[in-house]
Amino acid sequence: MKIAIIGTNGFLSTTIAKYAMEKGWTLDMYGLDKPTQHSYAQFYPIDLVSGNLDVDKLCDADIIVYAVGAGIQSNLNESADLIYALNVNAPVRICNALKQTDYKGVFITFGSYFELGETILNHPETEDGIINANAPAPTDYVVSKRMLTRFVSSYKHEFTHWHFILPTIYGVGENENRLIPYTIKSIIQGKALQFTSGKQIRQYLHVSEVPALLWIAYQKGLPSGIYNIQGPDVLSVKDVVTLIHEKMGMTIPNDCFGAISRDDIDMQYLCLDGELLHKALGYIPKLRLKDVIEEYIESYGK
Repeated sequence: MKIAIIGTNGFLSTTIAKYAMEKGWTLDMYGLDKPTQHSYAQFYPIDLVSGNLDVDKLCDADIIVYAVGAGIQSNLNESADLIYALNVNAPVRICNALKQTDYKGVFITFGSYFELGETILNHPETEDGIINANAPAPTDYVVSKRMLTRFVSSYKHEFTHWHFILPTIYGVGENENRLIPYTIKSIIQGKALQFTSGKQIRQYLHVSEVPALLWIAYQKGLPSGIYNIQGPDVLSVKDVVTLIHEKMGMTIPNDCFGAISRDDIDMQYLCLDGELLHKALGYIPKLRLKDVIEEYIESYGK
């Protein structure tokens, strides 16, 4: 088995790469920088904005994973041009190149339930709901992910292409500015906590579930398509913060909610219906947030 991952040192790409190495697969990595958290067979430096990807070499892999993304973390202030270049132009260009080279393997891309936008819905959304989402989009990231999902839903190809829609993925090693590590670190360091109202509801999926699911999909020959990966936890921001404080034996400060605003504040309820993928694979992610908080706390040395 040979797997190629486009994107190095990202949270998702690193998790998939480590899983591949544990399985004993041949792993080729493509990106701006060499991987720093795992071993690999070959590293190929590429700049996707300039388009210097050797597709013929890429096609040697049984599985190609596109795990590059921009605009995910608002604090990075990435330009709109970069967001569309990496989230839309590059994967579309790769799809077209794979068609021309008659690729026979599996190509994997990812969407996000943030594509739903500022919806007023309050129920888990299906794949069709994601594809046809037209609620206001608060960021270029949301727009760019919608563009890729709609492209995947429409273009013709002979190779297998799985486009997985993800909820909020989490786990030790994620960006420290995200909700869980931010809360834990702030408590440990005695810093004041600042959140939005805390009412936004999100679905959570442990990042380790993703490569495990990809392998099952490969073994079972999952047909091309767009598939939601449903997380087992649906919690408000306040629920998550409360859970962390309880695990750490702390009391939530009275004035921490409503202190800040964010681009996603009007996305009140984001949740995926994963029945399509469950029927196809019989796999249900089971790792719960309440069971891994201790891992986060230990990783920060408390």
